[in-house]
Amino acid sequence: MKKLLLVAFLFLGFQSVFSQAEFGISGGYLNVTADGADEGDSGFYAGLYAELSFSNSLKLQPELLYGNVGDNNLLYLPVMLKYYVAGTDLNIQAGPQATYVFNDEQDDNIEFKDQLGLDLGVGVGYDILHNIYVQARYGFKIAQDSETFSSADFNTFMLGLVVGL
Repeated sequence: MKKLLLVAFLFLGFQSVFSQAEFGISGGYLNVTADGADEGDSGFYAGLYAELSFSNSLKLQPELLYGNVGDNNLLYLPVMLKYYVAGTDLNIQAGPQATYVFNDEQDDNIEFKDQLGLDLGVGVGYDILHNIYVQARYGFKIAQDSETFSSADFNTFMLGLVVGL
């Protein structure tokens, strides 16, 4: 009986969180700078997002983004916690960001684990309208000198527009 009550309580809790969920698209400017480089390469990113509201000032925004910079194709999975500054449409964002670098077709010796990266993303956003946002985010590598994340030696800057559907 206790397990049934616990499951019902969790279900109702998650239902209230997901009933306030918003979904949409995101895209914009992408700049990737390799460790030790003075300048980065520019490109674009685009993808999907969800926004889960815990309160008026605290939201969780997971995204799935595709990025293209030069000849490199990247997949980003940021999970940002957004805190809205009291009484404003300005938010501060922070959270982990997984990065996947697609394998160069000519190099079959790269292992899956060597294509992964782990970043910490920080940024700011501003709600222009109820479902239109602008955001700027910087992701920097947090898995330094790791065998698992050996190829993701770069930092990422994103400046984009987010539109809710």
